[in-house]
This record gives sequence, structure tokens and C-alpha cells, in this order.
Amino acid sequence: MGCGVYWQQVHEVERAMGALRPHVYIPGVSDAITELYSIRGGLLARVGAKFPRTITLILKLAGLSPGTLSLWHDVESGWMTEARARPGAPPVYRSVSDEVALVILKREVTHELEAELLTPDEYLGE
Repeated sequence: MGCGVYWQQVHEVERAMGALRPHVYIPGVSDAITELYSIRGGLLARVGAKFPRTITLILKLAGLSPGTLSLWHDVESGWMTEARARPGAPPVYRSVSDEVALVILKREVTHELEAELLTPDEYLGE
């Protein structure tokens, strides 16, 4: 893996931690920051080594009418969600902003946000 990609991963984790730091005393956010620090430490410990990108499950909320919502952090592209309308349903993956990640971490997901995250992206790859 090239140094540019490696440092992009380190900088993405640091960017995400910076977005969460002002909210560190909110339950759930401090756990996410701790996880991101761990990811950052792992990246810095492997300087010069070839390694796959790290995608980490930060939070999984169950019982959302009756599906699930998972918040992931990808060291290359940032926050992502995986929403399922019901157990066993196909997942809907969405890239989300720091603000949406904070809402999820604070467990303040509204019905409108839930509906948006459950709506598949219309991009067809063309």
C-alpha cells in the first residue's frame, strides 16, 4: 500500500475523532472515540507495512421498527451506515456525515432519518 493511502487513512480517523471530540461527554460518543483511538494506534503501529483498510463497527442499534441500524467507520471513506428494515432483509449501505454519525451515536435517530437510511441509493453504477 502506498504511503499516500496509508496517511489518508490516518488523517480520516483523526478527522472523525476531531468531529466527535466536542461531544465526548455524550453517552456512546466517548466509546466511539476510544474505538477510533484504537484504530489510529493500530495504523500508526504498522508504518511501512502492507495492510488492508480497516472498517470497524462502532454501534449497532436494534429494534428500529423492527430493523437494525449499524454505524461503521471506514478509514478511507469515513462514516457509513448499514440499515435493515427487518431481520434477514438485504442491507442498505449509506455514506453519512459527521453530524448524522453523532445523531446515531446519541441514539437520537428520528423516523425521517431512519426512513432515509433505509431507502436504497438510486445510483446504478453507470
